[in-house]
Amino acid sequence: MKKEGLSALLIPRTDEFQGEYIAPYSERLAWLTGFNGSAGFAIITFEKAAFFTDGRYTLQAKDEVPDIYEIYNTSQKTPAQWALENLSPDDKVGYDPWLFTEKQLESYKNPLIPLEKNPIDFLWTDRPLPPQDFVRLHPFEFTGENDESKRKRIVETLKADHLLLTTCDSIAWLLNIRGNDVPHTPLVHSVCLLHKDGSYDLFLDLNKVTGTVYNHIQKGAGRAIEIRFLLDHLKTLNGTCQIDPLTTPILLIQTLKCQVVREKDPCVLPKALKNSIEIDGAKKAHIQDGIALQRFFTWLEEQPLQGETTELSAANKLYEFRKKGEHFEDLSFDTISAFGPHGAIIHYKVSPETNVPLSRTNLYLLDSGGQYLTGTTDITRTLCLSTPSPEQKEMYTRVLKGHIALAEAIFPEGTTGAQLDALARQYLWEAGLDYDHGTGHGVGSYLGVHEGPQGISKRGAHVPLEPGMILSNEPGYYKEGDYGIRIESLVYVIKLTKPKGFLGFEPLTLVPLEKKLIDETLLTEKEKKWIKDYHKRCEDVIQSKL
Repeated sequence: MKKEGLSALLIPRTDEFQGEYIAPYSERLAWLTGFNGSAGFAIITFEKAAFFTDGRYTLQAKDEVPDIYEIYNTSQKTPAQWALENLSPDDKVGYDPWLFTEKQLESYKNPLIPLEKNPIDFLWTDRPLPPQDFVRLHPFEFTGENDESKRKRIVETLKADHLLLTTCDSIAWLLNIRGNDVPHTPLVHSVCLLHKDGSYDLFLDLNKVTGTVYNHIQKGAGRAIEIRFLLDHLKTLNGTCQIDPLTTPILLIQTLKCQVVREKDPCVLPKALKNSIEIDGAKKAHIQDGIALQRFFTWLEEQPLQGETTELSAANKLYEFRKKGEHFEDLSFDTISAFGPHGAIIHYKVSPETNVPLSRTNLYLLDSGGQYLTGTTDITRTLCLSTPSPEQKEMYTRVLKGHIALAEAIFPEGTTGAQLDALARQYLWEAGLDYDHGTGHGVGSYLGVHEGPQGISKRGAHVPLEPGMILSNEPGYYKEGDYGIRIESLVYVIKLTKPKGFLGFEPLTLVPLEKKLIDETLLTEKEKKWIKDYHKRCEDVIQSKL
């Protein structure tokens, strides 16, 4: 920092592709601070250090991040606000231009200095190597549409001669390719330049491209180009180039010599609108998931739980059951296996250092998912391993009532997730309670377990819900230092025949609820019927497969 004449350094938790999940070699923030969550940011000055995360990770950050950092929830203070309060107007702030977009930097008032080399890369002597797994094609039987058809659809929406795509999930969807470049999400680190005639240039590490994939690209009006030539190639581009200012690294925008057209990524919405084959695949994936969870619950019920079963061993056991499922490829994220107080850490990550035994004394929150060739799953169930307290039953039932209210919602076309969010929170609000995370996120088709543009939350989620979108329904309650409760199932949006012009949700997840935690005196007859019907659906579909 002294050498560059900097007063501060911005360190995000991201990579060159603005991904939520990143490869080990991009975990600069974790190397610096010890934080292992998926949303974090640090500012380093000579006198102070500040760390920022959202409500999912505030408790985790307190445990993992050293005391020299001031820790903030971004809903209360953003990095830009902190910089305004703690830096002089002429203090120079350094940043890696591969890791920031225009939008992310526009709030800073200080002089911003792009760095040619990330300073952490000088210091991280044992930094892992970039991923080297092979690219693979995702066949039509799972995608329901070939890449030529997708490219034609996207080209018709373009407002420029070229489209520069930098988000790996959009590229994976558009070209029907998958890889293993980040943990648990089948992405290929790549940049795609799509041209108005439907041809494209795919920039990636050619060592990961097999002959089969290379030939497929060449036959499909594409060129596979070594990614180290990307910047040189962009300098020669003529005409106009469309980019998404929310996701494109600022370095690429600064490199382009042609006219830049700023528009939203045109792949995001079509990717979210699953076709009939993708919806059918999602149903098949959830049947496999339901079988695995039912086997796990049976196994857990048979354990003495006297120290021999831990959070880590239980998570590993569930993985063993999932691996037996048809078309299973991987987990969709690290399993949140959280007993007792750990359940109050919303995105708790079990490790050998934090691992504790399960016992018949408290609640056990299990949030997990699988990556199947047919689809992506995400489910949370809260289990009672003891005799529940009246408070635990009340809190679980309030969460359940909100879950049911959202699951049963009927809403007019054009409704956004933000407009539905209160349905899931209303029974917690009655008791003066709330949860500090969104109620629902989009889910991909053998892609990201968190997918936009759809969502259900108080903040954001202003995209209208449309038929074919898959979302989670996951209200929760968290009592710090004691226990956590979350009920999460996936649903997809359907068009209703009656009333006309209205939409609703159809369940995908087929895993029973924890009956021991339900206080029936707090339920209406309609809610009791929903639970009964849901459990019958789970039994009819899953039991016949066991």
